[in-house]
Amino acid sequence: MYRIDTNDFNLDYTLSCGQVFRWEKNDWWTGIVSGSVIRAKQSESELLVDSILNKNFVQDYFRLYDDIEKIYSEINKDKLTDSLIQKYRGLRLIRQDPWECLVSYICSSNNTIRNIKNSIKRMCECFGEEIERGYYSFPAPEALAQVHISDMAQCRLGFRAPRVLKVASMVANREFDLYGIKDLSYREGRGELMKIEGVGGKIADCVLLFAFGKLESFPVDTHIEHIMDSFYGEHFKNVKKSKKREEIAEFARGYFGRYCGYAQEYLYMEDFEVK
Repeated sequence: MYRIDTNDFNLDYTLSCGQVFRWEKNDWWTGIVSGSVIRAKQSESELLVDSILNKNFVQDYFRLYDDIEKIYSEINKDKLTDSLIQKYRGLRLIRQDPWECLVSYICSSNNTIRNIKNSIKRMCECFGEEIERGYYSFPAPEALAQVHISDMAQCRLGFRAPRVLKVASMVANREFDLYGIKDLSYREGRGELMKIEGVGGKIADCVLLFAFGKLESFPVDTHIEHIMDSFYGEHFKNVKKSKKREEIAEFARGYFGRYCGYAQEYLYMEDFEVK
């Protein structure tokens, strides 16, 4: 076990805001990251960590190196964002593994967080490797590429199951360079991800933001559309419904700037908490 000094970090907000699906809280938060179990607990400005993963990895995972004061100063554009920064201060974006993030968000399509978590848990138990009793790694693309569609029924993924198996085969057979996305611009990366069946703009934006750190990404789902309509609706009130979410994201990039991905998570947290 080791300790990490933190500044402007809130573990509870960071892990409960809907960006990750394999963490659970009892007294400690317990999650499976990069094939290892992490147990974490916050005590004021200290983060207590019990894991074989080293301190530098955990600091990078929780983006503790981000200049959060600078980010706050740039996204704090009005009374709403100012209030959200104060309310959820310390909420950080998480730097996720691209493969796990991509599959998790394909599983999230038209789904509830509870069902997403349950399906991912079953998939890991069935096709991942046991790390310690009751904890399993996220299945590698090579493992899922060998799975028959009938064996996916136990994961209760429905129409998402064939999409997961298809992208697993593409990545395993090097027909899609997932990890190469990091070297592309935001728009180039988005275009590449949207070539994958089942990956629309929102899922692509989530992967770009949470896995590749493209902070100009602004995923728009029902929560974001609702809160953006409520507070900034005059900027896209005459936009066609089919183009509305794209227009919301473009407005957000111009309004909140280069760190709009952070603004998105604070806005999401507010609408998610209210509902």
